[in-house]
Amino acid sequence: MSPSPTVADSPGAAPSLPPTVDPVVFCRKQQVVDGSSPLAAFERLAAADVAPEGDIDWSVAGTVGRDEAGRLREFLDVELTFAPVMTCSRCLGPIRIGPLAIRRRFRLAASERQADLEDRESESVEVIATGPRLSLADLVEDESILSLPMAPAHPDCESPAGRVPPDTAT
Repeated sequence: MSPSPTVADSPGAAPSLPPTVDPVVFCRKQQVVDGSSPLAAFERLAAADVAPEGDIDWSVAGTVGRDEAGRLREFLDVELTFAPVMTCSRCLGPIRIGPLAIRRRFRLAASERQADLEDRESESVEVIATGPRLSLADLVEDESILSLPMAPAHPDCESPAGRVPPDTAT
């Protein structure tokens, strides 16, 4: 993809992370960015108990279309695929989740107030407030975190505390 004036790398960010964009221009020009980023590059994922191994494959496409009320609006289509390794909530060992495949559509709003009002109107798309700059890396990371299970567990393990030795069972 050739460089565009609407897509700018985040200051200090690794080059493999999704860029920061002017979201309205990105959508109106129907731009697409995609790539693969190491899980280790996303700090908040590590805080969410995701091991820093593997990659997130991501794609973000900007479009313009009509909303539920027939108004011409800007949309971001986000697709992610990754297979995180987390900690099993029962045995505390590693567990690979997925692969997870996420597809989300966002409609842009100019303010938090507008987003709150319009989000109530829409059942098919999430409305997000954006300014003149939007970090697609943050959006990818947010969606990754939201897709994680709250208490991952192996289907066939038990908590060490829940095991009762056979000679002490009553």
